[in-house]
Amino acid sequence: MNKQKISALAALLMAATIATAQQPLTLENMVPGGSEFNEHRNSRAYGIFTNQGNIFVTIDNEGFHIGPTVISRQQIGNTLSDSQKGTYNYIAKWLDTENLWVSVQENGNLYRINLTNNTLTDSIIGINTDADIDIAPNFTHVAYNCGSSLYVASRNGSHRVNTDSLPGVVYGKAVHRNEFGIEKGTFWSESGRLLAFYRMDESMVGEYPIVDITKREAIVKPIRYPMAGETSHEVQIGIYNTENESVIYLKTASPVNRYFTNIAWSPDDKFLLVAELNREQNHLWLNQYSAADGSLVKTLFEEENPEWVEPCIPPLFIDNNQFVWVSERDGFKHLYLFDIKTLKTKQLTRGNWCVTDLYGCNRASGDIFFQANEQGYLTRDIYKVSPKGKMTRLSSGYGVHTARFSKAYGRFVDDFSAPDYAILSTLRNAADGKVIDTLKSVRNTYEGYTLPRIKTVSLKSADGRFDLCGRLILPPDFDSTKRYPVIDYMYGGPHSQLVDASWLYGAATWKLYFAQQGYIVFTMDNRGTESRGTEYEHCIHRRLGTCEMEDQMVGINYLRSLPYIDTARIGIHGWSFGGFMTISMMTTHNDVFKAGVAGGPVCDWSLYEVMYGERYMDTPQENPDGYARNCVADSIGNLRGRLLVIHGDIDPVVVWQNSLRLLQNAVEADVLVDYAVYPQHEHNVIGPDRVHLFKRILQYFDDFLKN
Repeated sequence: MNKQKISALAALLMAATIATAQQPLTLENMVPGGSEFNEHRNSRAYGIFTNQGNIFVTIDNEGFHIGPTVISRQQIGNTLSDSQKGTYNYIAKWLDTENLWVSVQENGNLYRINLTNNTLTDSIIGINTDADIDIAPNFTHVAYNCGSSLYVASRNGSHRVNTDSLPGVVYGKAVHRNEFGIEKGTFWSESGRLLAFYRMDESMVGEYPIVDITKREAIVKPIRYPMAGETSHEVQIGIYNTENESVIYLKTASPVNRYFTNIAWSPDDKFLLVAELNREQNHLWLNQYSAADGSLVKTLFEEENPEWVEPCIPPLFIDNNQFVWVSERDGFKHLYLFDIKTLKTKQLTRGNWCVTDLYGCNRASGDIFFQANEQGYLTRDIYKVSPKGKMTRLSSGYGVHTARFSKAYGRFVDDFSAPDYAILSTLRNAADGKVIDTLKSVRNTYEGYTLPRIKTVSLKSADGRFDLCGRLILPPDFDSTKRYPVIDYMYGGPHSQLVDASWLYGAATWKLYFAQQGYIVFTMDNRGTESRGTEYEHCIHRRLGTCEMEDQMVGINYLRSLPYIDTARIGIHGWSFGGFMTISMMTTHNDVFKAGVAGGPVCDWSLYEVMYGERYMDTPQENPDGYARNCVADSIGNLRGRLLVIHGDIDPVVVWQNSLRLLQNAVEADVLVDYAVYPQHEHNVIGPDRVHLFKRILQYFDDFLKN
């Protein structure tokens, strides 16, 4: 082959390589629900620790990996008969290195399989397939829900815990609309002998209509939705004894206007701790109850705050007499060691930073493991602290670390992500944090694609007291001599942080696609968001949206100062609280924004739920001016830019009435608002329809912002 042909071939190969290395982003690979999204998903090493010991079992499409040994899914399936295994649609939970529980989703049964001799050794049957399953620590019983009832199943069959079936009464499910960290409604004692559960009476709460349009004639499927200032549901806590199938209820104060949260068993099964709050959510009692008869033993301590107290992490026992409590009593979320006998409290961590998660403890050493942002509010690291207060950092590397611990807390998996590193999962020793093995390492989940440039900026809050971090996503072909349209994406509400030191500085990947289309995408966390201390977070009390807008305008003014921002083409977008913020910004600062998209917006806080709404705003009766001042349904007449409002018609979180009321007021004010409904979607548009959602949003900005 002559040199010219070789040169031509080399040029073709180089061109092909460049083309391959610079594939364009698409919504299908950048949006959850897209046909190619899972190929680029930033996921950690998937697997579980064995129930006994420190062996981490990785799980992938091949099966279960224990070191070099692979136990295939087919092998597990072969252990079950055809009637038992269904279509191999099962999940597994390890008991030890040889035995695991397999849950067959088709028939709702649980089986114990010994993988050494490939035999099925035990089974629990009769579990409803749509149920929330809670397996006892000793694997002898399983609690699950069916309809409004609670059942406990064993190898001897299934037993219904509740004897009544009253309208509006639900057993064994999460209560208080999943606030206060409540994710479930059943709580096993450590021995697996006793089961605490919630009984929720919603009969006094009005039924809110949710309409199912999938039938020939639409069907109303009402939900119980307590709105701010109105009657809320009432909760009790029961204890079921698996040995004699008896039920007792805790002798708490009246359940009227009271929240029962953060349930924790003592290791010896003798006591149950419950964090109780008044309806105003400014006074907490941590009460100790007898598991034998449900009587109140004593109130261990109380906490008060003029704005709110919000317990989200249950007490963590390190022995029968001592537990760890997470509190903001000194202004930052820290760990406290409490002794039940002496009623003495010792602060274990301190400083102008926050504990962000509590993992558990090694009862042999007494070490307590937790996550915190001690290295900076953009970061998360893994730590241990001794009962004497000696703190040790176990993770290394600037970024965001999360942990999964073995049952005995001897080892943990550190899932690490940094702005320039998608995921690094390592197995570590919990005593000193030393790396034992690397389980997964992916630097760039979009290798071969053209990614935009991302940079951060630090700004001062409107009151000058706090640093705020913003993130700018620039188009791949960014030219500082040109002027670009900008989309300000915001959330801004409590329990959120959109900018951090994880992969892509925490940016959702659809924002990268929008940048590829020629937009600069900006995001900044304002005061009122999480893990910065009470002075930073509590400024929103009784005035949701006020200081948040003040800070967001600091970000907008920064954007307007940049020579490459076209100040006549500033857009804004947000969902849920961010939808509320979008409309608030567009009606309060109506000369700034050319176009905006608000999804699932709270348009009137009096139409939002009791627990969340009253924590931050008090009731409409107590704070009428605050509710009126921040009601965007009433301020929609001030709108000047183009606004698209999007809502799911079966949204059970921000009910559809919110945006319909805004739309009604817009008509009365002769203001044009664009409106889109996603039929049979709840608070978020999920699945393949999410790609359609972002096509719609992008088209709207192309039509009314870019052009």
